[in-house]
Amino acid sequence: MRDLIEEQIAYYRARAAEYDVSLGHASGYDWGDFTPVLDHLGGLGPQDAVLEFACGTGIWTGELARIGASITAVDAAPEMLEINRRKLADAKVVYQSADLFRWTPDRTYDLVFAGFWLSHVPPDLLDAFLTNVRRATRPGGRFVTVDQCAGLREYPPFHRHGIRETRTIADGRTFTIVKVYHDPAALAEKLDGLGFEARTHTIGESFFWLSALRRT
Repeated sequence: MRDLIEEQIAYYRARAAEYDVSLGHASGYDWGDFTPVLDHLGGLGPQDAVLEFACGTGIWTGELARIGASITAVDAAPEMLEINRRKLADAKVVYQSADLFRWTPDRTYDLVFAGFWLSHVPPDLLDAFLTNVRRATRPGGRFVTVDQCAGLREYPPFHRHGIRETRTIADGRTFTIVKVYHDPAALAEKLDGLGFEARTHTIGESFFWLSALRRT
């Protein structure tokens, strides 16, 4: 599993320069069906401290910066962080390069966010990761995530074997990454067991978002 995680990191490092273009985001992001997630984040009001897992090139970081007084943006790919930094050029965003499976928070946050990250967490490591989410979220704070869900109609069709999915970048290199399509209700149940009150919402047939208030 460690080798798979290392290859996943290598994939996102290699893909960083083409990431926005490959997703059609080179000239900006069309939020479309994900607008309810933005509305929810905006409706939370100003947040003193925000943590973003797997911040990538900054698609979500820029939106979080609208409501957060300080943003801690963590990613395992320094190349992604550099693009994010150049794109936002915002002094209130602090970047950390770290493997999220070895990273632990040294403080708590008002809002913890993960955009399309939980699907890259191996099932055997999910409970430990969600426990880390709890450590990072202050009592009364909130965890919000958006991702692909079980039953996703994949396009383009990637080669899959269990949780392993093969991806090819523009120069022809191939990588194997983790890809897990979650049942939102099962995620909510796990978070409830960790002291959160979680609510899930579907986006079409393929995506979901979840908002969880930490009670204790």
